Amino acid sequence: MEEKRNNATSQRPAGARTLDAGIIPINLPKYIGLIKTEEAYTKNKKNAITVFKSDQVTITLIALQQDETIRPGSEEGEAIMSLQVIDGQLAFESMGTDVKLQTGELLTLHQQLSFKATATTDCICLLTMVK
Repeated sequence: MEEKRNNATSQRPAGARTLDAGIIPINLPKYIGLIKTEEAYTKNKKNAITVFKSDQVTITLIALQQDETIRPGSEEGEAIMSLQVIDGQLAFESMGTDVKLQTGELLTLHQQLSFKATATTDCICLLTMVK
């Protein structure tokens, strides 16, 4: 297996990290602290960081301030996804169904289904997409 890394950017000058390898320990508290202190979180009221990415699976840590939303991007429409609330509360809507998620709860959604997730409190989520 070839190890895959991302490069540092102007937004994350210390951001070079392994995204795909045989074993990757992921320090979620470290990344939560990082994305909540970046300008994007203050300015846009949401921020995210991809912590794992292979050809089949992408795992993204998302921080949302209260009332901020996430909607499917192009990859979510092609993948089965799970959304786990690590901290806070989230209102999830899809196909006429409303679900309230709290800390520790997990929701799954099949591909090609549209959704809207709104933070009802400041919220940290882990989004996993499987192609």
